[in-house]
Amino acid sequence: MLLAIDTGNTHTTFGIFSNDELKFTFRFSTKAVHDKDVFSDFLKCTLQSLNVQLSEITQCGISSVVPSVDKNLNEVAQELFNTEPFFITPSIDLPFRLLVDNPMEVGADRICNVAGGFAKYGGPLVIVSFGTATVFDVVSSSGDFIGGIIAPGIQTSAKALYQAAEKLPEVELKFPDKVIGTNTITNMQSGIMFSALDAFEGMIKRIKNEINSDIKVVITGGFSKLIYEKTSLNVNLEFDLVLEGIKILIERQKR
Repeated sequence: MLLAIDTGNTHTTFGIFSNDELKFTFRFSTKAVHDKDVFSDFLKCTLQSLNVQLSEITQCGISSVVPSVDKNLNEVAQELFNTEPFFITPSIDLPFRLLVDNPMEVGADRICNVAGGFAKYGGPLVIVSFGTATVFDVVSSSGDFIGGIIAPGIQTSAKALYQAAEKLPEVELKFPDKVIGTNTITNMQSGIMFSALDAFEGMIKRIKNEINSDIKVVITGGFSKLIYEKTSLNVNLEFDLVLEGIKILIERQKR
């Protein structure tokens, strides 16, 4: 079995693949991964609850954008599974080119999204990840990563708003029934959520105009389902794209 680990700024998501099928997914707070013992205990207990023996995990692939936890990820994987984990980086053998100014700056999550997205949908393609940041990855018709956009994420923007304005409360991040709010809560929800939706749709339009081509659009990440339910665009929703990308890239290294 392959254990794929996607470590983002807020959450770390795990996927267990058996015979190319994603059997289980679960997640943990990335902040808690800083405590090696807590992280190790969580992983052991979760696998036990899934009836997965530690010895059944023969491969481990990691996409991490949080360097401060990489040491714990590496050591726990070696201690529990007796295998050297494989970290996704821009320097590994990739099935596409990184056609940007500095390829070594490209995050592991973006590399995995490109690998997983192009394998399933082909190109040209835009993959939008709604996480701590809202990230647009643009993929050419031949599968190369040609650049993108990084914007503040929905929760990041909301947090900045209520922390900067003393009288504004923290609100549930969901779309209100109407654009025009009638109280502070719905005013804020409208501003946060509809602004994010319009920014997403506007950026897709700008990307299409710039590359002068129609494109497929895939969305992923924590807030992707909310956007998917409201957008007027034709988009594909994928929850496990980074995990799928890890699997594809791990398999490529065996060739």
